[in-house]
Amino acid sequence: MRRMLVLVGWFAAVALACSPACAVVFVHISDPHVNVSDAGRFREEGVRDLRRVVDAIRVIRPAFVLVTGDVTELGDEASLARYRAEIDRAGVRVYSVQGNHDRPAAPDVFNRLVGPTHPAFDVDGHRFVGLNFHRPDEALAELERQIATSQAAGIKHVLTFGHEPLLAPDGVAFNLSPGFASLRGQKAVRYLTLAQQQQIVGHFAGHLHSAMDVADAYTGTLSLAVPSVVNGAALRLCSVCEGKLSWSVAKAGQWPLALLESAQNHVPWGTARLEGVQRLTIRAVGPSRLRDVQVHLGADLALPTERGADANAVAVSLDCTSLSSAVYELRATLTDEAGNRAASSWRLLVKGGK
Repeated sequence: MRRMLVLVGWFAAVALACSPACAVVFVHISDPHVNVSDAGRFREEGVRDLRRVVDAIRVIRPAFVLVTGDVTELGDEASLARYRAEIDRAGVRVYSVQGNHDRPAAPDVFNRLVGPTHPAFDVDGHRFVGLNFHRPDEALAELERQIATSQAAGIKHVLTFGHEPLLAPDGVAFNLSPGFASLRGQKAVRYLTLAQQQQIVGHFAGHLHSAMDVADAYTGTLSLAVPSVVNGAALRLCSVCEGKLSWSVAKAGQWPLALLESAQNHVPWGTARLEGVQRLTIRAVGPSRLRDVQVHLGADLALPTERGADANAVAVSLDCTSLSSAVYELRATLTDEAGNRAASSWRLLVKGGK
């Protein structure tokens, strides 16, 4: 059957400051493993790769950065101080939590040199709560307190970040219970109950040193593990608007980056599906203006493109009623004026009309 897609007008976006009024753009990184000692598995590569990521953050200019643990290899004072000196170069607000390599059971030195054990802050109707799950009772009590005060302040959307993901592959050594990496037993139930009652949007994490993005089957809360900074210089570029998350994972220095923004969560592992007529936005981010973009749905359906003045973003209207219910791959190849070329793809879960 014929697939009908309606491409609507292109609009200009010179930089992130020109994003829609509700969009908050931020960066998520994890596991730099900074180490200035002669011991440990990771040595100079931690600082080297963190510098590459910080250089990219300075180009992106996000609202803030989340760092989800293992900021050092050994948790020693000298390495924590070096991490702080390197991450401060980002020039934006940075919120860090401890990982298992950062001596999380004894956070005093981390608190003095880096920041609080459970950092929390508000951005445009969203509350972000950092959690050190190595102090689980304290972390869960803090989450309950933050949820209560957010409700009193009229904040509807809560997101958490910590070192271990909520969900991880079964059978790996660090799992505390099958499929659940951060907590176990009644403590896991306690978090998931809060997630269900308060509709926690997602949990940002690291620890795996590889990407694993999945939704909890019971609550729909997203568990988003980003690949490591060390030996990968990875970052997650994110956008959130009224509790709806969009993101892309890339390596620092890979330009241009791209975000796919949607009126609802469109990830295939989530509980929401695209239906009806949906407005999608592909937004380019990088040091140079966008020169060319090619967009395809699936392997061979090319979407027509029209360029407007100063266009770093494209708006696409997707008529899901003309499609069959399925998972579709939306692919975009972007080229900037400096000749950098990068490909991005997103899987769209569609509730079709056929």
